[in-house]
Amino acid sequence: MPAVAVGLCGAVLVALAGPIGVVRPEVGSAVLAAAVVAVFCAAVAPVAGLVVVRRAPAVAGALTAGAGSVALGLLVLDLQLWADPVDANRLELFRPLTAAHLTAGPGASTMLAGHALGVLAGLLGLLTVARASHEDGYGHSDYPDHDDASVARRVGAGLSAVTALAALVFAVASLAEPLRSSDPVLLVHPLLGSPPATAIGTALVAVAVLVVVAAALVSIAPGVAAGALVGAGTAALGLSGAQLAAGVTAGDGVGLAPGPVAASVAAAVLVLVGASIPAVAAARARRGIAALTSGLGDVGSSVSTAGNSAPSKAKALAAAEAAARARVDRWHRYAGLAGIAAGLLAAVGALLPALSVPDGLPQPQILATRVVLVAGAVLVVVSVWLLLSEFAALVRPAAGVLWAALVAAVAGVLQSVVVASDLPGVGPGAGAWVLGLAAVAAAGTGLLAWCAGSAEREGIDTSVDVPPRRPVLVVGVPAAAVAVVALALPLYRGAGFGPDSVAHWPWGWDMWGRALLAVVVAVAVSVAAKARPARAAAGLLGAAGAMGVYLIGWPLTSGRVIDPVMGPGAVAAILGVVLLTATAVVAVRDDRR
Repeated sequence: MPAVAVGLCGAVLVALAGPIGVVRPEVGSAVLAAAVVAVFCAAVAPVAGLVVVRRAPAVAGALTAGAGSVALGLLVLDLQLWADPVDANRLELFRPLTAAHLTAGPGASTMLAGHALGVLAGLLGLLTVARASHEDGYGHSDYPDHDDASVARRVGAGLSAVTALAALVFAVASLAEPLRSSDPVLLVHPLLGSPPATAIGTALVAVAVLVVVAAALVSIAPGVAAGALVGAGTAALGLSGAQLAAGVTAGDGVGLAPGPVAASVAAAVLVLVGASIPAVAAARARRGIAALTSGLGDVGSSVSTAGNSAPSKAKALAAAEAAARARVDRWHRYAGLAGIAAGLLAAVGALLPALSVPDGLPQPQILATRVVLVAGAVLVVVSVWLLLSEFAALVRPAAGVLWAALVAAVAGVLQSVVVASDLPGVGPGAGAWVLGLAAVAAAGTGLLAWCAGSAEREGIDTSVDVPPRRPVLVVGVPAAAVAVVALALPLYRGAGFGPDSVAHWPWGWDMWGRALLAVVVAVAVSVAAKARPARAAAGLLGAAGAMGVYLIGWPLTSGRVIDPVMGPGAVAAILGVVLLTATAVVAVRDDRR
């Protein structure tokens, strides 16, 4: 009840922000359709939680938790109303009529307070779910194969894949510009060219959707997973749907952009999938019980005495184990095929022209494509082993890290394309588009590798919390810190060449790619501290390999500058590779002792 009450108060404040007045002096009124969409979506989760809170407190908590995770990104977006309201592009709140200086009004504080209460409601809802998870019957199913099993297993690979794909589409669509504008006052940029608060807030919304979807698929309670998806989906739809409505109805130089369309469709799919999860899981459980009952009946009819029931149970158990192994093998194959596809697309994209130039001009060479070739080759080699069931489980953690190295390499090429596209007559070539597909396929590889890992852990007792291994942390934490520093600093310097670093804002595509790789490496070290030794070592070696791919960019791309010298990032990257490899050795040797 506290979570729902706080969420309702937050929704009320969000609804009041526009009428109170978000900015000063007076500006154009909000786009009505966009405002209605934003307010409606903000109210869905707490209202739905109020409906179910008495009979299903965990579901109500999941609704507010899902919405609250997205509200954190919305809260950061609100900060742009203080930094520079004209560049906020919040047509559901106001439309600037001139480029005159604007200041935040009382409605801005009201909006910020509403989203802050949404975040608080999410935290309270998360506590509710955590408390419910310790109660008897949480995650129970009458079908033995689904008892304490993940939601992804209960609803099947098809619906799980649709859910993951929708989250990925939403995240990618969030990178695009929210509107198309010929109005000289409304300057609309894609994510990477937006002001800091807008860029970070939008990125946090996308990350929140991805995290909620991942948590829902590994949850063992279908109702909780459904609540989380509905809450996050409706909150995300409040952002993208408002942008879509503004693009359709604003007029006067404002038009619809494809990004909000794709993001709104993806968010709506998440809501629909979340609403259908309990029914789908129950239907699959009924079919499983019917099949199991039929199988046991057939076996029982062939047994002459009642004392021979043990063989029938053993056969049923063996069949369930074989089915579990088959599921794990399927996930491994899916991840392997996706990784091979990503690597091949990267190779093709690196060999095709990355830029479209006017006729008669020579095609410029982008040296960063060399790193893409290396990253693609490494991912293909690792992914091939995922197709071999004897080695797939051991190699899978490495593939779960190396995909990020390919995405970071592709981002470096795309940054060059973005810079070159500012020249008249120059635009993205076929290679740039193929590399974009390669990055999406690589991200899919990482997601599928994560799903394969979840399937592997379904046969393991996870009820007892395993403390992290101290020796792995002692070496791994400095390794992760050094790797993050390496990715934040330039690999090399040269005469008249000032490479990007974390201190330069706004970040370009290459810096965002490096930031993604830094996060993945840090997560790999954190997971390795509690993982089984062999898999921990594989994940850490994958992280070392990813840093090695980044480091090889120094000899492969330094030819673009005059008198290149090694930068601080190269020194830190070398040390990071050594420390990550040492951590992998420690992970294995610690188990042997």
